[in-house]
Amino acid sequence: MPRQAHHLGRLLAGLHSKADATLARGLLWRLSLALLLSIGLLAWLVHAVSSRELRAKSLEELRMDVAERARAGGADFAIAQANTEMLRDEYLRRLAAPKPQDWRAQFSKWFARWPDQLLRVRPELDDHRHLPSVYLRPQLPLDDELMWQTQVAFGLLREWGPPMTARYYSAYFDLPAKGLIMFSPSVNWAAEANAQTNNFDYPPVAGAAPDKNPQRRNQWTPVYYDDKARIYMVSTVTPIDYGGQWIACVSQDVAVDSLLKRTLGEALPGGYNMIISRDKHLIAHPNLKAKIEAAQGNLALASLGDPLLDEIAALGLPEAGEAIVSASRDGRYMLGLARIPGPDWLFVSVYPNALLEAEADKIAANILLAGAVVWLVLISLLGWIVRRQISRPITALQSAVQGVSDGHFDITLPTQRADELGQLGDAFVHMGEELARREARLKKDASELEQGRALLESRVEERTAALHASNTELSQTLLNLSQTQSSLMRAEKLASLGRLVAGVAHEMGTPVGNARLAATTLSAEAEAMVLALEQGMRRSELEGFVRRVGSGSLILQANIERVSELLLSFKQVAVDSSSAQRRQFELAQLVREILMSMDPTLKRLPVEVSVDIPAGLEMDSYPGALGQVLTNLISNALLHGLEGRTQGHIAIHARRLADPTGPSDRVELSVSDDGAGIPADIQARVFDPFFTTRMGRGGTGLGLNISHNLISNVLCGTISLHSSSANGTCFLIELPLVAPSGADNETILLTDL
Repeated sequence: MPRQAHHLGRLLAGLHSKADATLARGLLWRLSLALLLSIGLLAWLVHAVSSRELRAKSLEELRMDVAERARAGGADFAIAQANTEMLRDEYLRRLAAPKPQDWRAQFSKWFARWPDQLLRVRPELDDHRHLPSVYLRPQLPLDDELMWQTQVAFGLLREWGPPMTARYYSAYFDLPAKGLIMFSPSVNWAAEANAQTNNFDYPPVAGAAPDKNPQRRNQWTPVYYDDKARIYMVSTVTPIDYGGQWIACVSQDVAVDSLLKRTLGEALPGGYNMIISRDKHLIAHPNLKAKIEAAQGNLALASLGDPLLDEIAALGLPEAGEAIVSASRDGRYMLGLARIPGPDWLFVSVYPNALLEAEADKIAANILLAGAVVWLVLISLLGWIVRRQISRPITALQSAVQGVSDGHFDITLPTQRADELGQLGDAFVHMGEELARREARLKKDASELEQGRALLESRVEERTAALHASNTELSQTLLNLSQTQSSLMRAEKLASLGRLVAGVAHEMGTPVGNARLAATTLSAEAEAMVLALEQGMRRSELEGFVRRVGSGSLILQANIERVSELLLSFKQVAVDSSSAQRRQFELAQLVREILMSMDPTLKRLPVEVSVDIPAGLEMDSYPGALGQVLTNLISNALLHGLEGRTQGHIAIHARRLADPTGPSDRVELSVSDDGAGIPADIQARVFDPFFTTRMGRGGTGLGLNISHNLISNVLCGTISLHSSSANGTCFLIELPLVAPSGADNETILLTDL
């Protein structure tokens, strides 16, 4: 596919070099490019679809092949296992059957002691190719039980041995630590035995002992090397218990080489197969035969250091009778896995992904080559059509356009065509006629436009003079409005000062009056005391005088202290209101002082004021500005929210704002009432200057505006309004605990008057 794409690129470059700036050739170039892109896209799609379909097909073929090969290998093992179980059942049946009367004679007929004292088949009868071979160890006494077990096994293998070894290497009975009865046409096992031969540790026998196989079920041995047969084997072993004792085990040997030839003989083209044991040893591999033989069937996968084999060893085993297919981590191979029943081996088939890609590339290359041929034919046909149907009409139209640009509007074009070019020619003829008419109209309109321009300039000059006069009048109006605002703000301050003075006078009147009454009483008592001294005073009169003087002094002292406290509080309020100097203060103390200054007003109204401010909330700010804001908000609540109410409640609450990273440096202060609330349609205007709902009834509309300016410009905070007819009004103020040093100190205070 890359070679065909290279040829098409060279052909396309040649066409582009020969193309000129005409519309026909440009159109032909674009069409050829579109066709090439379409063919390339088609080839890419075919490649993608082919790769996907080939991959799916190959995966299914791989899965089926793996499953079939595992099933075939498992069938060999299943037959061998079934053979041993049938031999066991028949052996037990014959052992339990009544013995013939001449069974000892038959035993003597077949078996005898050889010179090495091993009991074997008599030399004249010994034929391992057609009869079982037998050996019993010389140390064993020949009792009836051993003789009967040997004779039954020999007779059974005489009958069943030949068919059972047609496919497998051997079939035999092991009498643990006693002897062996085997049918194996390939090796005379009895002749290979000697006086020291002990089959108890032989692999097929060792795993059948009750302590190693308590379930007494059939088992498969690992792969082992048989030194007498000189081949690798795997054996299926079924233990035989008789009379509650382990007397024998029956086995069949399966030659690994013959099994591998059947199982690994044919792999998918380009791939290869392998077999791995359940304990992660390599049984068969086409490229590692020498290492497998050198390890004598114990070549561990971990010792090879092969990434692909390590990856296969780490894969999960499929269920029995199933096959799974997966891609390797590097994407180079597809891996098919299936379990071989019996020894529970893992059959693995490896198939390179490159074979799939090569097949898909071949299909796409054929598509691309066929597309190139179609492209050449279509381009040739399109070139002829474009020159005949487009180039010639466009050349005529180009000449007509050039004539129009030179001022010749008398256009002649062939308009008999019924296609778009014919319609374009007809439209161009009509356009020429329309251009001629518009040229005449333009000349007439140009004259009229010149006259209109002169008239417009005259009107613009008149409008400019009128606008200048209006601007002068507007500036004067703004100046007057600013002066009016200053006057109203000063009047608002005077009204606040008057209320403060009235409150001070009312608050101090009571303690001063009480002090005056106490002083007058003390003076009268003193005169009576002088008179009593002249006339002669009794002790009881002196004691009564002392008590009255002490009581009067206490009354006088308490009222004078009350006056002193009021003076200090009003002095602090006056100091805060008369200067914009900042200082440190406790917020709760400042609120108490403000409420004390407003106490005369609050006492005359059915209003309860509650304060919830934590102690120790220190601020470094402008107490005068904050006090004026609180005074304005409380007055606003009394004047607007609670007017005409038989009872009301004003709540002042403060808290330090939370901060996830630590203590916050801001405080939230709220002033709320349970009054009538502020209508929603005017809430956005309450902070505007001169806006009031009590115009003509004492309201100036500057209280909330002044408060907003103080909070924004002096205290560097924010104020917001929340109000409804059901819940009253709440002004929410957020302030820094430490006011910035650059705050605007030109505040509007009561003492500015």
